[in-house]
Amino acid sequence: MRFLTFFLTAFLFLQLASCKPDADVAPKQTKLVDRTWLRSHEEESANSPIKVYRPEGYAFPPSWPRSGYLFHADGRLTYYNPAPNDAGSIPSEVGTWTWENSGIIHGQLSAQYGSDNYKLRVIELTEEILQVEPIQ
Repeated sequence: MRFLTFFLTAFLFLQLASCKPDADVAPKQTKLVDRTWLRSHEEESANSPIKVYRPEGYAFPPSWPRSGYLFHADGRLTYYNPAPNDAGSIPSEVGTWTWENSGIIHGQLSAQYGSDNYKLRVIELTEEILQVEPIQ
């Protein structure tokens, strides 16, 4: 019995010692936060749920005003909605967001926007592109 207890304790210790924090989370968050990400419809596939965003200032082809997000470092979430007069995008403070270690952006919309929760799986995030897939 002592041998089994020793073996299980050693196994558990080795498993815990091999756990590493997700070192990729902080750099990804740095690329995401305090930047306005505008939707790039032209790069999306019609049959794919993946949404593509580019940072503000990207050389988009001419189009209608674009929707987008600004993920503030303090957890606030701003949504950019195309203006009705085609004069650009109108920012609205719509809620809060958090980053989950598994590469999921979790959003909580304010009561005036329906108090809805949503999750986006980050497919790709670099300085130049944000690709997300809505998940249920």
